[in-house]
Amino acid sequence: MKIWILTSGFGSGHRSAAEALAEAERSKGHTVVVSDIVELLYPRQAKLIYAFFRRVICKNSWVYNFLNQFGRKEYETATISPNLQKEMDRICPDQIITTWSGCGRKLGKVPVPVHVCITDLGVHTGWLYPYATSYWVATREVAEKLKGMNIADEKIQIRGIPVREKFRCLPQKSVLHKTKQLLIMGGGLGIIPWLDEFLQESKGMPDVRITVIAGKNHSLYKRLIRVYPWVHTVGFVQNIDQYLAQADLVLSKPGGISIFESIYAATPYIAMYPAYEHELENADFIERERIGLTIHAGESVYWKIKALLANEELCRTYKSNTVRLRQKTEESRMHFEKEFTVYAHQNLYGDACRVCGVSSTRSRHNPDFSIQKSPLWGLPNWEGVVPDL
Repeated sequence: MKIWILTSGFGSGHRSAAEALAEAERSKGHTVVVSDIVELLYPRQAKLIYAFFRRVICKNSWVYNFLNQFGRKEYETATISPNLQKEMDRICPDQIITTWSGCGRKLGKVPVPVHVCITDLGVHTGWLYPYATSYWVATREVAEKLKGMNIADEKIQIRGIPVREKFRCLPQKSVLHKTKQLLIMGGGLGIIPWLDEFLQESKGMPDVRITVIAGKNHSLYKRLIRVYPWVHTVGFVQNIDQYLAQADLVLSKPGGISIFESIYAATPYIAMYPAYEHELENADFIERERIGLTIHAGESVYWKIKALLANEELCRTYKSNTVRLRQKTEESRMHFEKEFTVYAHQNLYGDACRVCGVSSTRSRHNPDFSIQKSPLWGLPNWEGVVPDL
């Protein structure tokens, strides 16, 4: 089966989710093509668009939230753009997966199943795509919000936010380190506006080791090495899973992918200065599930972290809750993978019948095809609907 995954570079989470899905499907023997929809639509302007996003929008939350209002509007009828149509004709996909809300607006109606993978712990109307075969969401709360937007229950599948296999294979941590390990991340762009004040105040914190991942922010990396030699500073790394596995706390902006990576690492999450709308929704999830806490702009990072580290019982509660969520998420993911594999086989079976001229009631275009609910997480169950191939 050939799968086409459409994503964007507006934040690292959308692409990270796309790469995680691609890795999972390739491991099953499928052919996967991952495309940046912005680069396909605007090949000449894409670099300029992303540069403006990184240098202006990412550093001004009010600009981001203002522009994001347009992206949260409901879908308007559209036809596929010529550039996308050309690429689709070249790839000839059997399935399409999107990991960015804007994909549906440019995709229009296409003759293959389209699955919308929502990469945050909230959802807005910009994600809605009237021709979607299914919506893949992180939690039951997101599923309920979709149902409140008149999305049919049978189209919603809970599977967690996709993470790479290396995170799912991390060993579970049972105890906290005697010397507490703090991991500070600024995302791929290394934007950490509160960092200097915290490092200056935390120099005298006993039994604490701080690691800062500066990402691709080279000027930040060089300055931290020069000004704070006692801090373990690294740039952009490929083994973020190992850093998370060693940490007792991670301090970072609350991105959906980062939160689920930390859940698989069983590392409590400190949501730092949430300002964008999706970050506020993600921070609410952290607080609700008690896997960490939120530090808002204006609050002292030093005193909040110091108080948390002094509360061993609360730290253990956060850690045990990440372990619980990891187990729950993995159960739902494995169940989802099983059912999606059956669904994919059903699609290929229907295609084979059409090619051979044989009538099949199991075709993906059969409007009478029914999906029955499984008791686990409310996921669809295709078991027994199609024969083993």
